[in-house]
Amino acid sequence: MPKNLIQTRVDSDASPALLRGHVQFEIDLSVDAIAYTQLLPASCSTGRLAVYQHSISSLPLPSALWDAFQRACRADASSQQLGEILKGDAVLSASILRAANTAGIIMRAPVNDVGRAIARLGHSMVRSVVARHSFSSGSSYAAKEYDLPMLWRHGMAVSALAEVVARHIPGCNADEAGTLGLFHDVGRMGFNLITEFMQPAQRDAAKGHLIYEHERFGCTHIEMGEILAQHWQLPEKIIQGIHYHHHPAYADASEIPAAIRAEVLAVYLADLLAVRGGCGGGNPGMILPDASFATMLPETTLAEIAKDKRVAAELALIQTVEF
Repeated sequence: MPKNLIQTRVDSDASPALLRGHVQFEIDLSVDAIAYTQLLPASCSTGRLAVYQHSISSLPLPSALWDAFQRACRADASSQQLGEILKGDAVLSASILRAANTAGIIMRAPVNDVGRAIARLGHSMVRSVVARHSFSSGSSYAAKEYDLPMLWRHGMAVSALAEVVARHIPGCNADEAGTLGLFHDVGRMGFNLITEFMQPAQRDAAKGHLIYEHERFGCTHIEMGEILAQHWQLPEKIIQGIHYHHHPAYADASEIPAAIRAEVLAVYLADLLAVRGGCGGGNPGMILPDASFATMLPETTLAEIAKDKRVAAELALIQTVEF
């Protein structure tokens, strides 16, 4: 049975408070963050889910460019080779060049070549830009339930930080963790696409955001994310990761399949770091993982990872991305 959820709002005039739990995961909160000791899982209306599946089936599929880019990355293609794949799309190429030449990246000379821009940004950031370009077709940027630029920024942050965290979790595949981080909250985008079934609901601090989503939509962003990911033909491991990405909040580590457990934890911890660093996805709540996950982070702590210069650098870069 899940533990009772308790919320503590941090006083905005006070110094950052400590989110307490197992010593491996204790971390200072940013001002105005919300800390929960537990998140309550929510059931799903099968009837409503069937309606959503039918509606989403009519959405356009991502461009073939995404698959080509992913295949090239798996084949360890060079930045120039990746550039050759992407430069045929003028809009995407412009986005990559703009990101590479942003004022947030301190370089002496501007970059005018897509391959060099990819080398400057790194594959994680470029994957995020390509995904946003490929999967945003049919999506409205008008704020409905969630703000899409904010969601993409959160996904980008979790993706980049998951690769940093993955280095500290034995057996964790950094690339898979990064891809899962990019798509873990994609179900929230789905709530913007299908609005005719929304019901009035109030966020209850004693229940958490999954219960709110269920009352408002008849399902949570977890189920909606699985539907979208299946429609977009994402890899099965990513779909499985979406299904389990909130489990660390309310389940023992053994309840997550071993094949995806390390990547799920990397994404979960990266999510905490992203929210703490100002790249939240619309829900500022922070819930520490169950103590059963502590042995998966054997040689460091979340607080130490938060001090890693790569964390600050990735967050700074992502904050400069224009939408």
